[in-house]
Amino acid sequence: MTAKQSAKDKWERGHVRRVLDYHNQKYGTHITIDDKTQDVRPDLKGKSDWDWVCYDNETDDECAVEVKQITREDLEAKSEGIYKVLHEIRVDLLGKLPGSFSLFASINDDYDFPFKKRPKNKQLFKKALSKAIMATASGLDVGETKDITSQVSKEIPFDIPLTVFFDLYRGVSKNSMLAVESPMVGGSPVPLEKFEQLISHANEQLRVAKNLGKTEKTFLVLIEERLNPTDPSEVAEAFKNIDSASYSAISHVYFIRGEEIAEIPLPTP
Repeated sequence: MTAKQSAKDKWERGHVRRVLDYHNQKYGTHITIDDKTQDVRPDLKGKSDWDWVCYDNETDDECAVEVKQITREDLEAKSEGIYKVLHEIRVDLLGKLPGSFSLFASINDDYDFPFKKRPKNKQLFKKALSKAIMATASGLDVGETKDITSQVSKEIPFDIPLTVFFDLYRGVSKNSMLAVESPMVGGSPVPLEKFEQLISHANEQLRVAKNLGKTEKTFLVLIEERLNPTDPSEVAEAFKNIDSASYSAISHVYFIRGEEIAEIPLPTP
């Protein structure tokens, strides 16, 4: 096993253990992890299988767990870069603003700020956005919002597409602070068509476990670690918009975002 695979398994195991603890407390069961399926069932190596074999210590029933991430890693990488820049601006302006403000950033999926190859662009962008915030803040009334994108565009050596914009809002509090709202690239959960593919693939993996005749309960664990994560209700709504055959072999769906665990109710026929 490679170090990368070992780290991934450790990461998965921790999340699965959290879900099972949550499920056991909620339903009064005693399910624990046995091991990775490929280690428990070597006969399935090289075939479609599921991630983890688990058992209920009270009933001896076997359970199957499949883990899927619903983060779009390509967009997350972009998001993390711009989020860090916006966070740096927030820290730099702490105590310098005449009240509380929120910066609303809307950035489309296809746009990537030219910071990596030209680090100077990052500093010029930070300077331009900070300048626009400071220049606009004192003129805003409480509850007022103003688009400051054009002010930023004039001060930087690269073009910002029309699909990218920055709005500054003044809040009620007199405390000098800046909050950054929705700095993610497009919001970036897996789009619906990709979501159905992901769920359908997990469903087929868990169906293998059920077809072997040993497994009654099957668990799908969805993990999202985006900086601005999806609400569980949005995941539940996504299930309503895909074919029920895509999750027909799944007993329970759990959604993890940060410290939160939520059971996602599957739509009833």
